[in-house]
Amino acid sequence: MQGNLEIVMKRVLLLFCLLISLPLGAWERLCEGVSIDRKIYEFGDIQLSEGPKECVFTLRNDGKKDWIINQVTTSCGCTQASWTKGVVKPGAQAAIKVTYKNDDGPYPFDKSLTLSVSASDKPFYLSIRGVCHDKPVPLSELYPIALGGGLAVKDREIKGGTLEQGGLRSECFLVANTSGKDLQLDFADAPAPLRFQGLPLLVPAGKTARVDFTVSADEALWGKNWYSFSPVVDGKKMKSTISIWAITQMNASSFTREQKHEGALPRFQGSSYSFGKKKTGDTFEVSFSFRNAGQADLCLYKFDLDKGVSDCRVVLSSGKKLAIGNPSALSSATKGGEVTVIRPGESATLTARINTKNLPKGEQLLMIRLITNSPMRPMVDLFAAGWVE
Repeated sequence: MQGNLEIVMKRVLLLFCLLISLPLGAWERLCEGVSIDRKIYEFGDIQLSEGPKECVFTLRNDGKKDWIINQVTTSCGCTQASWTKGVVKPGAQAAIKVTYKNDDGPYPFDKSLTLSVSASDKPFYLSIRGVCHDKPVPLSELYPIALGGGLAVKDREIKGGTLEQGGLRSECFLVANTSGKDLQLDFADAPAPLRFQGLPLLVPAGKTARVDFTVSADEALWGKNWYSFSPVVDGKKMKSTISIWAITQMNASSFTREQKHEGALPRFQGSSYSFGKKKTGDTFEVSFSFRNAGQADLCLYKFDLDKGVSDCRVVLSSGKKLAIGNPSALSSATKGGEVTVIRPGESATLTARINTKNLPKGEQLLMIRLITNSPMRPMVDLFAAGWVE
């Protein structure tokens, strides 16, 4: 009896801590006057026999003007949505109720919804996701990576999505408690752009829990960036780490149609390079020709390279090398004679080195991603394709 009382008291205390720790930042701004509690609902692992599953997205009017939900469109007939009809006044909330029929079979699912509100001319995108099983699967098999203290995850590397400068991205991931007792979860050493909501988190014995997080854009960080942190279980910091990665690109949301067309525009002669057959250990170069077909200066903030790709550089037709980075953080010309921008009409060649030493044998498709200041093409993906023997 005493043991049961202690368990109940522990859960009540943790729930209280969770409630008082929820920050206002848990709401994500969609547009002026409209915020949402989440853009993604994670059902986790469900059974086909459980039938339809439901969830709710909550919107809040934190502006000074009335607005309405115009429409919510689902990506397929397996998902249905209903929403608050009528005017949503300042300070009031509205709800979108989503029902997933759960009759597609035992597969992973990721369904999108398109939201239209009167406060914005552009649509917003929500999603529901999870994995459906036709029979029960042990928790230890669903979450095979043990981090210590009974805590387990499906993957140490978690996708945080794409965000724009000046904005943020909210996401979530699931954790499991494979032990026989409840655990309290927190995190340590998280870098500044990464914030968690609802910590400390109670994870019941033999159950899962959702971890909500937000990644904020940092002007010094472009492209793909990793944010690593350590789990803390029942007050003890684990040696294992988890990493979240997110991609930061240019924010052109406030640009008019004319401003977008007046911006820089990288135009490549081809987005793929075929290197044929190579042997393990071969090193060679691939190149892509392009020009700035826009009306403004073009700069490249960063290269994101797949494994095996390195030494990426851009040389203008004039022979000068392009400095990679935000021009505001670079001098107008570097000591080595580099330039910081590609002028309208100028041509250039991008060259990268590929080393097949650590690549698996077989067909290869290696990506080079450019992060640019182009409102029309803030990210450009190039591919080197071939075969390693």
